[in-house]
Amino acid sequence: MRGRGERMDGGVVAARLRRVRPRLAVAAGLGPVVGLALTPVFRGWWWGGVPLLCAVLGAVYFRGRRFRPRRWPSAGAVLGVLGGAYVTSLSPWLFPSTVLFGLTGWAVAKRARDSVLEPYTPELADSPVEVPWQARGARNLELLVAHDRIGVVGRFRGAMVALSGVGAVEQVMVAKRATVGVGELKVTVTPGPAVRISVPLGEWIVPTDHGREIARLVARRKERNASLGA
Repeated sequence: MRGRGERMDGGVVAARLRRVRPRLAVAAGLGPVVGLALTPVFRGWWWGGVPLLCAVLGAVYFRGRRFRPRRWPSAGAVLGVLGGAYVTSLSPWLFPSTVLFGLTGWAVAKRARDSVLEPYTPELADSPVEVPWQARGARNLELLVAHDRIGVVGRFRGAMVALSGVGAVEQVMVAKRATVGVGELKVTVTPGPAVRISVPLGEWIVPTDHGREIARLVARRKERNASLGA
């Protein structure tokens, strides 16, 4: 199911993914390229295998998570810091490269992520790209709709269920502030629009102004998964 559902055909989303490849290449390769260029200056050429390995790891990571852009900025920052750490190991005077490459990796990967996810269009529903929705009033809480799963994820924990087990998804209005449980998470729901999702063990309520879009996204992906499994 996962293999079939994650195939990418043509269209708007495929074009977005193609356009961000150079940015992801920068996020993965900036530090290694600079490190490779400086290696012969400070060490023997045989040390060049270290930055090459970093570049390969970055390419493999982004390739394997090309449909999961939510964590691209964090990955870009980590790869940049690793590249900067190698450059610093060549000469302590190059320590600022660790911060510079880390910030650059984060910024470039974030731009790539935003270019894929924004603006939201119905074509995203027909793609395997994971679509995160920021919860209103909760900076570290997102509703994540993957091609076959849906979940509420925080900084360290989350709750995920298969889309096949999801029932009604609808936008509701919350009259007063309340704290509800979503798996192991405690979600503070502020007054205003929210999305209510029926799951096997109850229901989730997540504050968001995009309840209707989320409902259509979930419905379309369930329909798509059913057709692929037919």
